[in-house]
Formats: sequence, structure tokens, C-alpha cells
Amino acid sequence: MASQLDLRAAELGRHVQKILKQFQAVHACHACEPEMALNHQELRVVEFLGSGGNQIMRAIAEHLSLAVNSVTTVVDGLENKGYVQRHRSDADRRVIYVELTETGQTAWKAVEQSKLELYRAMLGPLSPDEQKTFLSLFGKIAQVGSAVTVH
Repeated sequence: MASQLDLRAAELGRHVQKILKQFQAVHACHACEPEMALNHQELRVVEFLGSGGNQIMRAIAEHLSLAVNSVTTVVDGLENKGYVQRHRSDADRRVIYVELTETGQTAWKAVEQSKLELYRAMLGPLSPDEQKTFLSLFGKIAQVGSAVTVH
């Protein structure tokens, strides 16, 4: 017989899956827009660079959990589409940074705006006190989740 905690954990899992599907829908919506024409990995790189600024290839690879050579292919595609550009470090010419172009910044801002609208829609039905409580509890869950090692 499942414990109450197990039942609640399963319910949490179902809710998380619904939320993930909503985020995936936001990504798919933007990735498929004719003016963007980005695949999932390209969109993830745009988001990472938009939120974190210029990055070296290794940092992008670690963030995406991909090999550097796979990220090179993704960045090449983004560069060909005009979303990113590479530049060498002034301090160490061996280091190459990837940064968003103006087109990349525009794409990132559009995706961020869509996510913000989704977040507003999620919080909208809650009262201000419920929003505060939810965000506090969700923050605790996120903190614990980031410390858990998945086997």
C-alpha cells in the first residue's frame, strides 16, 4: 500500500509534467515561427546566452549536457541564421566567446515575454497571499530538487 507521501509525490509528478508540457508548447510555438526557424537545441542556446551573457563553448555544452562538438554544430547553425556571433577573448586569444546578435537578443526577448505571460496565467487564479505561499513552497521544492542526485 502506498504511503500518503508516495501518493502526493505521484501527484506532484503529474503536475510537474503538465507544467513541462506548457513550457514545451511555448518553445515549440517560438521555434516554429517562420521568422525564427530554430530547433529545440538552438532555442536553448539562445535562452542560455540571453540570460547568462557571453559564454565559451564548454559552458554551453555543460548547460545543454552535450559534447562540445555537438554544441559546435548547434552554434554554427545559429551563426549561419544570424542569431549568434563568435569572438576571441582579448586576454587569451585561444578562448572564443559566443554572444547573441541583435537578432538573437530579439528572439530571446520574445521567448522570455511568452514565458512571463505563461507565469502570469499560472499565478493569475491565485490571491496575492496564495501567490506568495506558492512561490515560497515552490522555491523550497526547487532547492531540494537541485540537491537531489538522480541515479
